[in-house]
Amino acid sequence: MMTIKRLLGVLTVGLALMTLAACGQKSTESIIKNELKDSYTGSSQLSAYESTTFRSGSDTLTFNKKDNTITTTSDDKIYFTVLPKDDCPDNVKEVLKTLDSELTNTDNFSIMISHHDKNPTKEQSEAVYQVALSDGGKTLRLIELRRNYSSDGGYYDFHGTAD
Repeated sequence: MMTIKRLLGVLTVGLALMTLAACGQKSTESIIKNELKDSYTGSSQLSAYESTTFRSGSDTLTFNKKDNTITTTSDDKIYFTVLPKDDCPDNVKEVLKTLDSELTNTDNFSIMISHHDKNPTKEQSEAVYQVALSDGGKTLRLIELRRNYSSDGGYYDFHGTAD
């Protein structure tokens, strides 16, 4: 009788811990709705592979959450769609593993971008980026997940602060 009570107690505590852990995780939709601010001003040392869009130097990125667009200071409009972690291609998963320690303590998610297609699919996507928010959305990193196109191994890594 005592072992059954003890087993039930351990199971109850285990279930409670799993429930608390699950509740602590934020959904991407929640992050976008509640933490992603309308615009961020900052810079990246290098341009993205699509250098006509995300350029090196200072920039302001404006997010339209309703239309899923990002507009740059030079009025380039980029459509984006959230890429679920389970749907990330293997090369993207490998890059994310290398960024794991940098993404710790951030609310982050992957997006696919396109200049032409609203809500781009994987087939329409031109590139994948990681959005990493910290301080409740006050700071943003937009990290290009494409690698090996630059002779110095660099990539677009925008660091911005909410306006």
